[in-house]
Amino acid sequence: MDKKLVLVDGSSYLYRAFYALPPLTSPKGEPTGAIYGFIRMISNLMKELNPEYIAVVFDLPGKTFRHEKYREYKATRKETPDELKVQIPRIKEIIKLWGIKILEIPGYEADDIIATIAKKAVNKGFEVIIVTPDKDMMQLIDEKILILNPVTGEIFDREKVKEKYGIYPEQFVDYLSMIGDTVDNIIGVRGVGPKTAEKLLNQYGDLENILKHKDQLKPKLKEAFEEAENRLKENLFLVSLEKNVDINILPEDLKKDKADLLKLKEIFKELGFKSLLKEIERKKVVENKAEQKTLF
Repeated sequence: MDKKLVLVDGSSYLYRAFYALPPLTSPKGEPTGAIYGFIRMISNLMKELNPEYIAVVFDLPGKTFRHEKYREYKATRKETPDELKVQIPRIKEIIKLWGIKILEIPGYEADDIIATIAKKAVNKGFEVIIVTPDKDMMQLIDEKILILNPVTGEIFDREKVKEKYGIYPEQFVDYLSMIGDTVDNIIGVRGVGPKTAEKLLNQYGDLENILKHKDQLKPKLKEAFEEAENRLKENLFLVSLEKNVDINILPEDLKKDKADLLKLKEIFKELGFKSLLKEIERKKVVENKAEQKTLF
């Protein structure tokens, strides 16, 4: 049986945790809503998947290699709220005390780090589950790489991508290049939304072939592709995940360590997380021939 590696898109978890809960504070007045929400999401994941190997991957502040190519990349994104920023160090501290590795590299996005580690892991015989709601990651799916959307609970393999989006994972980069992304400030082909992109990719196979046969398209669509042709090359670069990030970490290094329960108890007490304190107090290990399960 292949070893299982779980890679969590920590940056998406941060925002989801921050916006999902009302503002919470510790007895000392420290903001704790995002911290509590993040811990709860990770604990649910641990209960569901019980991974032996796991890492949480974060974006770091600052420019990435994509900004060097395209200055306007993500220019329309809002700054991280200050109330969330101050909670991030605590979240990372708790993850480490939980025995879970954290990955982050200046100049690269979490997606690129995940893509690189996933590729390495598959080459070493791992099965990989990427936990993210980000559709851009669909391009990574293959026989050994699945995506779990933590918002909907859906698990995506190759056929699930086809069912949901009408295309296969290997067509996803072309798909994203055509439809664009307002969040990342990537301008797609005028008038081409998901349904048109799906139809064109099913008819022509890939973007290169669509451009080769643009004379066969309806006049307005032909004109739109002609206008966007140079920009599409840039889009392909921006939406393609980098699978060769220089990272000196092997999949085997991501084995979960034993949690430091004493320090976790101290932090949870300080933050006023009574329910999490109770979970540590009644921590039980379910043991049988097949498995060992524990939250911490």
